[in-house]
Amino acid sequence: MYVFSAIIILTLLGLALGLSLGIAAKYLKVESDPLIERVEALMPGSQCGQCGFPGCRPAGEAVVSGNAPVTLCPPCGSALVEQLAKL
Repeated sequence: MYVFSAIIILTLLGLALGLSLGIAAKYLKVESDPLIERVEALMPGSQCGQCGFPGCRPAGEAVVSGNAPVTLCPPCGSALVEQLAKL
């Protein structure tokens, strides 16, 4: 009897919290610059840190803002530089 009621309560609690997280994700979504998304998609995504940034996302943000050159990613080489120059 107690086990059954505990299962019901935990299931309802999980559903309520999941629903509230889904609603919060929809209404509290942070919009970002689509150009940053495009630059990040061109990068390798290996998060190697050879460019001096902790990952590809911060490196892409620096390129878009003009704080870093388009030649910052050593693993990608000239192919990435050409693609970033087109953007």
